[in-house]
This record gives sequence, structure tokens and C-alpha cells, in this order.
Amino acid sequence: VNWHVTASQSSFTPPNRDDYIFGSWEPWWGRHSYGDDDGGGYKAPKTWNLVGKTDASGSHIAHFDFLSANPAVPMSVTASASVTDVNRQTWSSSAALLVHPSQAYVGLKTKKPFVEKGQPFEIDVVGVDLEGKALPGAKIEVKAVRLDWEYKKGKYTTKEVDPQTCAVTAAKDAMPCSFGTKEGGTYKVTAMIVDAKGRPNQTSMTFWVTGGEQPPAREIAQEKVQIIPDKKDYAPGNTAELLLQAPFYPAEAVISWRRSGIVKTERVAITGPTKVITVPITDAMTPNMYVQVDLVGMAARLDDKGDPDLKLPKRPAYALGSINLPVPPKHRTLAVTVTPNAAKLAPGESAKINIVVKDAQGRPVPNADAAVLVVDEAILSLTGYQFPNPIGTFYGARGSDARDFYLRSYVKLAKPQGDMYADRDADGILDEEDRNSVGDVTLSTGSTRRPQAAPAARMRAEGGKEREQKKGEKAKNNKPSDGKDDDDDEQGEGDPANKSIAIRSNFNPLAAFAPAVKTDANGVATIDLKLPDNLTRYRVVAIATAGDKQFGKGESNLTARLPLMVRPSPPRFLNFGDTFELPIVVQNQTDSPMTVKVAVRATNAAVTDGAGREISVPANERIEVRFPAAAALAGTARFQIVGSTGKYSDASELALPVWTPATTEAFATYGVIDDGAIKQPVALPGKVVTEFGGIEVTTASTNLQALTDAMLYLVKYPYDCAEQRASRVMAIAALRDVLTAFRTKDMPSQAALEASVKADLERLSQMQNYDGGFSFWERGRPSEPYLTVYVTNALVRAKAKGLGNAALLEAQINKAKPYLKNIENHYPWYYSKEVRAAISSYALYTRKQYGELDIAKGQKLLRDMGGVTKVSMETNGWLLGTFAQQAAAATERKAIVRHVLNKVSETAGAANFTTSYGDGNYLLLASDRRVDSVLLESLILEQKDLDLIPKVVTGLLAHRKRGRWLNTQENTFALLAMDLYFHTYEKATPDFVARVWLGNDYAGDHTFKGRSTDYFMIPIPMKDVASHDKQPVTIQKDGKGRLYYRLGMTYAPANLKLDPADYGFVVTRSYEGADDPKDVTRRADGTWVVKAGARVRVKLNMVNENRRYHVALVDPMPAGFEPMNPALAVTGPIPSDPNVQKAKGAYWWWYGPWYEHQNMRDERVEAFASLLWQGVHTYEYVARATTPGNFVVPPPKAEEMYMPETFGRGGSDRVIVQ
Repeated sequence: VNWHVTASQSSFTPPNRDDYIFGSWEPWWGRHSYGDDDGGGYKAPKTWNLVGKTDASGSHIAHFDFLSANPAVPMSVTASASVTDVNRQTWSSSAALLVHPSQAYVGLKTKKPFVEKGQPFEIDVVGVDLEGKALPGAKIEVKAVRLDWEYKKGKYTTKEVDPQTCAVTAAKDAMPCSFGTKEGGTYKVTAMIVDAKGRPNQTSMTFWVTGGEQPPAREIAQEKVQIIPDKKDYAPGNTAELLLQAPFYPAEAVISWRRSGIVKTERVAITGPTKVITVPITDAMTPNMYVQVDLVGMAARLDDKGDPDLKLPKRPAYALGSINLPVPPKHRTLAVTVTPNAAKLAPGESAKINIVVKDAQGRPVPNADAAVLVVDEAILSLTGYQFPNPIGTFYGARGSDARDFYLRSYVKLAKPQGDMYADRDADGILDEEDRNSVGDVTLSTGSTRRPQAAPAARMRAEGGKEREQKKGEKAKNNKPSDGKDDDDDEQGEGDPANKSIAIRSNFNPLAAFAPAVKTDANGVATIDLKLPDNLTRYRVVAIATAGDKQFGKGESNLTARLPLMVRPSPPRFLNFGDTFELPIVVQNQTDSPMTVKVAVRATNAAVTDGAGREISVPANERIEVRFPAAAALAGTARFQIVGSTGKYSDASELALPVWTPATTEAFATYGVIDDGAIKQPVALPGKVVTEFGGIEVTTASTNLQALTDAMLYLVKYPYDCAEQRASRVMAIAALRDVLTAFRTKDMPSQAALEASVKADLERLSQMQNYDGGFSFWERGRPSEPYLTVYVTNALVRAKAKGLGNAALLEAQINKAKPYLKNIENHYPWYYSKEVRAAISSYALYTRKQYGELDIAKGQKLLRDMGGVTKVSMETNGWLLGTFAQQAAAATERKAIVRHVLNKVSETAGAANFTTSYGDGNYLLLASDRRVDSVLLESLILEQKDLDLIPKVVTGLLAHRKRGRWLNTQENTFALLAMDLYFHTYEKATPDFVARVWLGNDYAGDHTFKGRSTDYFMIPIPMKDVASHDKQPVTIQKDGKGRLYYRLGMTYAPANLKLDPADYGFVVTRSYEGADDPKDVTRRADGTWVVKAGARVRVKLNMVNENRRYHVALVDPMPAGFEPMNPALAVTGPIPSDPNVQKAKGAYWWWYGPWYEHQNMRDERVEAFASLLWQGVHTYEYVARATTPGNFVVPPPKAEEMYMPETFGRGGSDRVIVQ
């Protein structure tokens, strides 16, 4: 156990004494007194660290000695503990405790925090112990002072004057204290009590007396009206009394009641320094109402000593005060009780959950609606998630939603000149002649210095504050097990060897979800529940509503456990070539020792050192047992683990992904057969892993299957920014009707593809900004114009094909429409006119897709740019797609087609286009093959018989590598264009038989009859390919029609080690012990050796000599590591690298990370940057070595996502955890 303890100042109210003030009281409406000092005796928190081990019961007790409390206030001690189990799995939690400065507390209570001048201020005083019980006979000293102000060193500070004392002896009931109020102003009361050991404790509070003046201001600036309420919160039917302290008088006040706008205004004359106003509280004010006071008037000017100068004319003055009056919805809150019929159950057993709903008066609520959830507590604890009470959602604090504009701050006082103001009447008013020559005030004009805040800034500062009002327990058995309960006797009958053991395989974290449960006439409802197979604690939650105004929430817990528990803790994944030790924790939850037989069996993995063990587990203890194993083939490894004592048993099943080797290579060749047959020679690329890969022969009657690798690239693309999700959505949506044409063993089913689209669309809805735009990684970052158009286009295509939630898509598109219509308003200043024109043309094309054809705007764009020759080929392509077949744009259509024919790069059989936006390329994710695709689609829409179209298709297909284009943008636009091409031009009706041989061995055949997207695929394992090395694959067509084929090979070299490569980036990786350098060592052969359970700091260095765009840095982890994710609540504190701060120097806080976004996944860690300046960049994270074994580590890699040929990788590694 690693403890981290922090102590900081806190507060405490003894039980049943909530109506008294204890400790240092602060007004709930904000700071109040002039010259408040935030320091005020406050001391920074202190921290301590401790390391220990749990005892046989799984407990560890940390002992703290509390020597003193200075200052004499309650201290909060927070203890965070990270517990590392025998299998090196770590769980973190924290708890807080309160340290009292004394055994005695003194409490103060008053009816309201202000009184009229001359009236005594009455206080009730109690002395109580920590349980809130009275301490008769305890001596209490109570002191009151008035807080006055004085002008020193250019500012006003407070001083204590007019002290008064009141000696009290505590009794069973509260004792009174009274203080005189001869002067108005602010008073401070301090009460001191001492316990039997001489330890002091004090309570202080502030009250106000009408008639008190505030320190005057010297300049014309907004002053503050202090508003002191008589209560902390209110209920409908109350009348709030508010004491106003005016900084000047006489004055005129406008009092406004505000709640989602101005509800009511009232004008009031302020004739003295204070005034009490009343506000009737109604039910309509739930949950709050703002009251704002605006004062205008005149105030005396001050001399250099801070005293009023009666020789000078009064200055204009204005002041503002605002207070939020809470009206909590207690009268609308439901009391919800949710109780399982048993607190502890075995996995798979049934239970009943009882729900009782009562209103605020304790009466049953019939016909209430409740949603009931039973969720694995371990899942919720990852983020510390708490189900919100709906009362806070439906009755969230309302803002004032009103802005105020003040102009008096722009009035500048004239500088006094000599005796100019000596000629005054008896009342201090200047003669008419003098007033005309001087004037009381002048407006700042010309070169006169303006006030510090501009009008807009002042508006935000003054108006914004009214708007914003936001804001593993261990399972224990209470009854000792005597081994004689009914269930135990039943298990013990018969021959244990002949009993089957149920395997736990249903690990659904959501045990139950009942979205609509109705209460009966007694306010009671019941649901039935069958637990999944998890060994865990469940949180049972019921959220209820009655009508449209009453809401509530209730929670309880339910524990699933067994007398004997077998808990495997495998790695989260495996790499091909890994060997590891599968840790299994065997836990005895009875009071007697057990002899347990444990066995393991596996598929697609080998258990290498015996599949069975027999171990002794002490009572209420747990033992870790390990089974050496090795990953077999890429795919999924499955393990079944069973433990049995004869009387008790437990079994579980788990599945792990086994990733392909890091050295995996794949390529494909495509072809067409009109008649006869072809022979494709096949030779092994050196020594290969025969257990992995092979040849895949696919035949089809449509050329759509030639796009298989491009489709697979998008489906399997590893990163998940908005562009990449939209690319996947767009491709699947556009090709939904022909998805069956794309089939390899790696391609998900059509249902799986559509499910991924649904998930992508759901995530995109969470990434849309409030202006309707999108950023690459998360909501809240600035919207990117091109990306916004691109994602909107994907949403439109998904909606047209019936994918996803139609209502959600419609809402997203409607939100994006104003952005696209006025996209010119969203371009940053550094966008060139060529980039702007391209994005605007794409926006016009996308608007056409959802029915907003705007030909006039497209024509204006061409005119403003100077015609078709002044814009990029891509801009011309999108405009042609917008204008296609539109008579109103006949002139522009002809001009664009003519320009395209003039600018094409053409050979005898192929054609392509080029374009460039200079440094703006990265803003558009631009590339030449995307231009080919955009123009191909637009030319087909405009003039499908154009001779250039087949050449563009040939040129586009010729630029594929490994069956696909360069990046997500190229593949998406190419798929859209090629799909349109094939549907437009493939007309022959197939009627033929396709046959395949490997060498002389027949592989299979398939009949194609009629137009169809059917395919025929033959997988040939690598071991068969190896036995037919250098023998050809023969594909024959017999019949009418055209046969399209794809011949693909996937293989892994026998040597799984990859050397570093530099094609634009240099990437290196190193490991070091985060806590102890000895935890990580490196052998002479480069193998890393890591201590099991150690925390490891992973350091990546990336060097790029030139500026790069849209960079992804990816570090695959060894399967024996788990990253310590700071976003998870159970991670605990992550050790920092002291060298990082030292290297950055005194201004370390100024430096931000080079990356914009990072992901911590099971098998890899990723960091992304849209723009990366040349230099050396470092990325660090901390992982924990959890699983012993010998692991292959693929190399770290950096690449430009939209120019992946610019990349670099480090070398592969091998890590041993032992």
C-alpha cells in the first residue's frame, strides 16, 4: 500500500446544530468587508507519504499522530491509497477525515445578519462537544468590534474600534449575548472556548448595522452596493429582507428582479447610507431569483489624504450590487428508496429490487415513473461517476440573462486649478459664471487618455457575472461461514468428480435496466433481477418522476460473491510471438483453509507448463498462481479457468485479441479476364511465419471489388478524429447498397459496418460545437471550416441512406446549415483567397446535397476570383458538381469543362490533374488524387459521355499502392467517384464460371449469373502456400462477361525484429524506472528487463527537420504493460519526471505540450498535432508492468496522417517482465 496524505484547513458543524455558525464564517453571498485579505491566517496544505503491506484480512492501518492545529481551526486530512495486489493490479481510492482543534466548539446564532442602528444585536451562544451535546459550565469569551476604515499608503484598510465583550457560561440551552450599535457599519464577533486540556477553538461572524458608511472613491468608477440578506435560502411564501449599504447618498436606485430576463423593476430613493428592502418569495421563483440594485447620484471629491474636499464640486457617482436569492426546490423533491431483497448474492442468482417513492411531506406517490439501473461499481469507479439527481437538472440555477451598459466610467474629472473653486455659495455651489467657465466635468476626447476597459470588455466584466451559475469498498460476510448452510449441503452431495462446473462468461457490467417502472397505490414498485457472472459490487439506482414538477433519486448496493473465487487477471491483449504467465488469483472467502485444484485450457494459445495446479489457500486469504502460456495465431485467444475444492467451485472464461506481427506485410494485385485464364506466379518472400497469413483469391463480376483494399483501409483506420470518423461514415453510406462486394476475411460484416457507422455518428454528435462547426478532436476547440463542410457532407449521405438516428442527424445538419451558408464569416485571417474559394465551393456542393442549391453564390465566387483560370482545379470540380445540369449556369459549366480539358495531364491511356494551395495545403488536407476524384464525379454528373472520363479512371486506379490510395481523404473521394463510375458504365450482364488452382491442386469454382455484387473468395493458408512455393495461381473464366479478380498475400517474416526507418521523422523510445532506476535494466542484446509491478516511464523522442502537418505519434506497448491513465479516477497520483521541470527552467509553467490530443488505449498510446514545427519533441507517459512474460514490442511510429509516406519509426523491442 502506498499512502499519500494531505492536510488542509476545513470547517465543521456538530450534529443537529446546523442552525448555528461554527468556525470562520463567510457570507454565502460573497466577500463583504473593505480591505479583506485572502491570506487571513491561511496556511498551505502539507503532505506526507507512507509505504506498507496489508495483513491477512486484506487491511492496512495507517497511524497518524495529530500534534497540534495551527491556526485553531478544523483540518481536513485526505488519505489516498494505491493498493497493489499479488497479481500487480493496482487500485486507488481516497478517504477524508476531520481533525478537530478541540473537544469543544462554540456556536453563534442570530435571527438575521443585520439590525437597525441603535437596536442591540442579539446573539445566542452555545458550547457543545463533537457530538453536538451541550457542555454546561464551559467558559466562553465573546468579543465584538466595529470595523472602520482608514486611508494609508494610497488605499483603504480596515481597523477594529469600539470593542465590547460578553462573558458567557455555557448551559444546557443557548445563552444570550447582546452588543450595542451606537454607530452604523460592519461589526465582527469572535467567540472563544477552551476544552479540558486547554485546547482553544473559536468562531467568528460578521453582522451589519444600518447607517454605516463605506470608504469613498476618488475617481469616477463603478462602486459596490453591499446587499446583506436575512436568510441563506427561502421557501415560497417567505419575504426576504435585504439590507442595502450605499457607498454614497442621497441617490436614486433602480431595483430589478431578474430571472431569464428582467421580471420587474422599481425605483427607490436612498436617503441614508443604508436601507432595507423586502422581496416577496413566490413558487415561480424556484430555484432562484436575482435582485440587482443600480445607484446613481453625486459624491464628494477627495484630496490627496483621502478626505472629502468641500471646495471641489461633487463628482458623478454610480454603483452596482447584485445578489442571488436561492429558493431550493425542496417542496418538489421526491424521496426515493431502493432496496434489494438480499445484500449479498452469488453470480447468476435472482433477486428483487423494491422501490418506494414518497413526496416532500412523506406521503406515498402512486403512479410515479421510475428508471432503475443496476451497474457494476468497478466500471463507475473508473471515472468516479455519480448519477445526478434529476432535481438538479430540471431546477438548475437560472441566470439573470440581462446585460447592463454603463457610460459614467467615461466621464473624466477636471483637474482642480488653484483657487478657481474658492468662489462658492454658502451651500458649496459655484456661481453661474464660474460654473460656465470651468464646468463640473469634461468628457475625455482627443488625446486624453481613455479609461482602461473598452466598452465591450466592460460589458463582459459587468454583465457576465449574472449569467453563469454552473457548476472499492471490500465485500465482507457478516455471518461467519460454518459450512452448514443449505446450499453448501446440496453442493456436497454425490461424487464431486461427476459434477459439472458452471463457467462464468457473462460479464455484462449492466446487470439490469428497467427504463419505465410504475409505482402502485402505495408508492411501491418491484423489479426482478438476475445477476451476471461478475464477482463485484453493484450500484442500484432508481430515478423517479411524478408529473412534470417532482423528481428524485435513490441508491443502494448489492454484492456478488462466492465462497471460492477464481479471478484471472490477464493482459489486455497479446502480440504474435508473446510468451507470458497468466496470473490467476484464487480467493478463499470462508473461515477454513482450502485445498484448491486449478486448471486452464486454451484455444489459439498454448499452455506451456502444465494445465493444472493444486494449491492451499488459508482462510480468508488469496493466492496467486501462474500458468505459462504463449500466443499461437493472430486472432482471438480464449481461456477457460476452473477452480474446485470438491465442495466449492468457480470457473470463468475470457478472450484476448492477438495482434498480427509488427513485421506484417501485405500487398494485392488486381486484374480483369475477358476470355480464357491467367497464371500468376507466386513465390515466398524469404523465410516466413507459416502460422500466419496466406493468399486470398477473390473473383467477382463487378469491378467494385477492386476497391476492397481502399474500403478496408477506411474501416480499419486506427485513429478516430472527426475527419476519420466522417470518412468511414461517408464511404459506408455511399456504398451501402453494394457492401457485399467488399469481402475479405478482415472485412467486418455488413451489420458490423452499419453498427460502426452508428457509433461514429453518435460520437460526431458529441463533437459538434455550438456554432454548428466541428474541430478535429473534441467539442470546445475552434471549428475548422473545411472539416465542418466535410463532416456535414458525411451526415447528409448517412441520412439519405437511412443510417443512424434520423432525428439526431437532422438536428446536426440543421445546426450546421447556418455555418455552411455563411462560411465566409468563419475563415481565420491567415486563410489565403485560394483556400477560401475552395472551401466555399465545397460548401456550395454540400448545400446542394441537402437541397439548398445556390447557383448565384457560385457564380459570384467565380466572378470575384477572376474566372475559372484563377481558382484551383479542385474549386472548379466542386463548382461543376454544383452547377451540373443546371441551365442557369450553362456559361459557367462550359467554361469549367473547357478549362478542365486544357489543364489535364494526359497520356495515351490515363489522365490526372494537379493542384496546390501552397502553405495552405494542410488546411484543406489537399492532394492531387482527391482532385482527380472530385473532377471525375463532377464530369460524370455533367457530361457522362466525355472521352476523358475513362482515362481519369485509369489514372486514378494506377495511383493505388497495395490496392488503396494514400490517405483517408483520397480513399473516401475515390470510392465515391468510382462507385458512381461503375454504376454508370458497367452494362454487360455476366454469365460465366470462375475456377481457381494453386499449382496443380484445384481450389474451387463459382458461377456468376446476372448482375450482382456476389463474390467468390478462397483463402489459402500460408502453410499451403509454402508447400507450393514458386507454383502459380491459375484463374479461369468460362462463359460470357468480364471477370474481375483480386490476388492478395499477407505474410510475416520469420525474424520479427524491425529496424528503425527515417522518411521524414526520427523516432526513438526508451524505458526507465519511475520510482527506482533499478526496476528497469537493458541487456547487451537490447532486451529490456522490468521488475513485475514496477511503474515504468516511457520516453519517446521525435525529430522532424521540417514543418509537418496532422502528425500522429503512436507507441505500441508490450502486452505486459498497462498505461496509467490520469483521466481515470482509480489511477492514483502519477510520478512526475523531475528532470522535465528542471530542463525547462524557471518558466516551466509557460511551456505547453506540443500535442493537441492524446489517447491511452489498451495496446498503444497516441499523441496528435495539427501543426508541428521542426525540432525535437518529447512525449512521456507512465505504465505499470502487470503481467510477467517475454513480450514483442512493435516499434513506435510517427507519420503525417494525410501524407503517410512521410513517416519514421523506431526499432522493435523485446521486454521481459519478471
